[in-house]
Amino acid sequence: MIEDQFQRLLSVQDHDTLIDQLRHRFDTLPGRASLAAAQQACRQIHNQRAAKQVQRLELQRNLKRNEDELAALEDRTKREYDRLYSGEVSGTRELLTLQEEVDGLRTRCSDMESGALELMEAIEEIDAEVESLESSLEAAEAAVSDAQHQLEEAEAVVQSEIDQETAARSAEAGEIPEAALTSYEGLRARMAGIAVARLRNGTCEGCHLALSAMELDRIRHAPADEVCHCEECGRILVRI
Repeated sequence: MIEDQFQRLLSVQDHDTLIDQLRHRFDTLPGRASLAAAQQACRQIHNQRAAKQVQRLELQRNLKRNEDELAALEDRTKREYDRLYSGEVSGTRELLTLQEEVDGLRTRCSDMESGALELMEAIEEIDAEVESLESSLEAAEAAVSDAQHQLEEAEAVVQSEIDQETAARSAEAGEIPEAALTSYEGLRARMAGIAVARLRNGTCEGCHLALSAMELDRIRHAPADEVCHCEECGRILVRI
């Protein structure tokens, strides 16, 4: 039973190693990269839509300003036109000057109407682009949801394996004296997960270095329950 504690330590170490591997597998599941890519694509489309909406808002402001200025210009044109034919102005030079002003105002109105039309066409184009982006965003959000679902399923599979190994590890560790287990856990944290190694043919399988003849003799005659350590690396040795 005493000798079994060291074999159990090896078994616990095997469980811990597998648990570490499973946790690494959990953290690096391919689905994480797929989900991140889907989320990035979704953010890009969302940002593109937001930029188009800002652009549309600016065009609408420009259109409103154009419409307000055009309305004021049309009012002025009408006033000057009415004044031209009201008989209020009788001098030939003044009439010609007023006619030129009315013509100029009409030209400006025409230019502003053309500008308003261009702005409305630009808004329509952006509306079409926004509609297309919204369709793309809907598809991208569906892709994110699907990637999230697939990742959760893969996580559940790995987590189940982790839970099984953790339970098996706990059962094994429960049979090991606390002092030996404490020593093992402390060493494992310092030695890249390998705290226990077999002593085979005078060599530590942890560091692969041969122990001195004196140390081998001491270990050979040590009590079976004594926790022996490699004189080179400090790992717990399992005598076989």
